[in-house]
Amino acid sequence: MRKPQYWMLAVMFLTACMSGLYVIGVAKDIAQGMVHLDVATAANAVTVISIANLSGRLVLGILSDKISRIRVITIGQVVSLVGMAALLFAPLNALTFFAAIACVAFNFGGTITVFPSLVSEFFGLNNLAKNYGVIYLGFGIGSICGSLIASLFGGFYVTFCVIFALLILSLALSTTIRQPKSTVYNEAHA
Repeated sequence: MRKPQYWMLAVMFLTACMSGLYVIGVAKDIAQGMVHLDVATAANAVTVISIANLSGRLVLGILSDKISRIRVITIGQVVSLVGMAALLFAPLNALTFFAAIACVAFNFGGTITVFPSLVSEFFGLNNLAKNYGVIYLGFGIGSICGSLIASLFGGFYVTFCVIFALLILSLALSTTIRQPKSTVYNEAHA
């Protein structure tokens, strides 16, 4: 926890969880309130999120065995940023809405899958349970923050703006974080 990389990873994880859990929790409400979809069509958001979440776990998980895990996280963040940008700036209809929430859910699923291995690469296997356990607090904090921001500021828009800003910050962190030193990397892959 003393290393800056730890806090950089923690912010990235919190951001992915906040965006994913918030969108999952309010997708039907977004569909009805912002996109003006009927209840039956809005309910399809659950299916879209489930498929995208699973796809993110599979695609980013497999990709993390082929390229650097931090680059996989970067790819996921870009996908999520596109989705959040669509929710904020694109004219929303059923297609753009479902594509946007799919992007966010894809990143969320992939991040949850890749992060334990990423943490072990940075800090080794010896303290993985402790290190990942504390970073995983971002899941709980992220789940609360999205709804808290929405209740304090009255809706989706401000929450999406905060998530968008956090995604930009996380993207900057993931592109500037230094890879682990070879001793930690070798220990993680022993």
